[in-house]
Amino acid sequence: MKTAKYIIIGAMMTVISVPTMAQDATSAIEQATKIIKSGAEDKDKQVTAVFKTVKKDAKAIAGIGRAYLDAKEYDNADKYADLAIKANKNCAAGYVLKGDICVMKDDGGAASSWFENATTLDPQDPEGYRRYAQINAKADPDGSIAKLEQLRSIDPSYPVDLVAAEIQSKAGRADAAIEYYSKVDLNKMEDYQLADYAGTLFLKQKYEESLKVSSFGNNKFPRYGSLNRLSLLNNVNLEKFEDAVKFGERLFNSSDDIKYNALDYINYGTALQKLKRNDEAIVTFEKVVNTRTFDMEQRVSVYKNLSDVYKSMGDYPKALEYYEKYVKGNQSKMTANIKNGLAQLYRTMAVDENSTPEQKQEAIAKADKVFSEIAEEFPAFKQAVTAQRAKLPFILDPEDKAGAAKPHYDQLIEIINGLDSKDASDTKQLKEALFYNIVYYVKVNEDIPKAKEYANKLLEIDPENATAKQVAELQ
Repeated sequence: MKTAKYIIIGAMMTVISVPTMAQDATSAIEQATKIIKSGAEDKDKQVTAVFKTVKKDAKAIAGIGRAYLDAKEYDNADKYADLAIKANKNCAAGYVLKGDICVMKDDGGAASSWFENATTLDPQDPEGYRRYAQINAKADPDGSIAKLEQLRSIDPSYPVDLVAAEIQSKAGRADAAIEYYSKVDLNKMEDYQLADYAGTLFLKQKYEESLKVSSFGNNKFPRYGSLNRLSLLNNVNLEKFEDAVKFGERLFNSSDDIKYNALDYINYGTALQKLKRNDEAIVTFEKVVNTRTFDMEQRVSVYKNLSDVYKSMGDYPKALEYYEKYVKGNQSKMTANIKNGLAQLYRTMAVDENSTPEQKQEAIAKADKVFSEIAEEFPAFKQAVTAQRAKLPFILDPEDKAGAAKPHYDQLIEIINGLDSKDASDTKQLKEALFYNIVYYVKVNEDIPKAKEYANKLLEIDPENATAKQVAELQ
């Protein structure tokens, strides 16, 4: 067990309590501390002389031992811990010192035993309970909290709920941490505790509650970066984008000791984008792309954010440039959804009134190609993308006089008829495909028998279709 695992709870746990003791005892500890720090060759002999003045005072002796502990002279510290216990075996000070020495030696198990002894032999001294809870916070959070509950009966003023909340949080028990935090007056929390409380609520997707806590913290600790970050995140998730931008600005311009991460820029950029502050959003997103220390996956994800901004501005060439980078960056974990986004972007460019006929034609061809790739690479989506491909020709040829949609509608009919069962969506697509063929054989191919064939098929699933009835009765 590393020392770092011991010093994990808030300041109230790490500050050593100095017990009330007589003036001569306090003076002896101060004198011994100065001697030890002096590094004199005979310092140990001088300390022994000081010890003799308080040799019956266990707390004072332990205080001398702690001075050695602070100087990392563990053998001497251990010697005085033993002397403290010998002076009064029912005083917690010596046992607590023994435990602290074990902590510094990374022996958490032994430390825990010494702290347990302190609570057993001196049950009215709170220090053993505190140390026990501290050393076991990660390995045995339930045991730590149980020990704190014992401490509550001895020292009602001790913030058991607050420390228990931190223990539960560090143990990954979010619900239990929230329950304990909820019992504590926010005014009694430090900045890092408010951030932990708000952060735990955020992770549980309790954004309104998290925002209440982070907002309280913003007012009390306006320059604490983690709280500004949490208010940014909460406001983005609650779609309160004006407030999100305010806290984004505070995070980047008025926070102390904060290391920015990619998500800070992504969330701030998202808020700016939602407010149509597109130029600022682009600058913010580009910081993620251009910061090589950020995770590559996050940098790639921002290509889509940039694509979305340019799309909202009607700049489809730029939107496509960034979306294609997004697709390229996801080659190793491609999904149908990612590729569909590219196809839909091409389609949007094709229907945009500002696109030239040549641009429209090229965009339609590229959309069709991507839909074709989806059908091949992700067979489960073949029906959906076939339906999409069937609609593309109508963008430039509203009546589809060339019959470009027919192969896709025919394939759609084949796919749907091959299903074991059909839902309402399947039936709707089948009706559309059959109706297309009716019109195609009446107006384009002028093959009435074929048109009647499809009309009868449509009437089987849509008996009241007026067009199908009329065509079916043609001679």
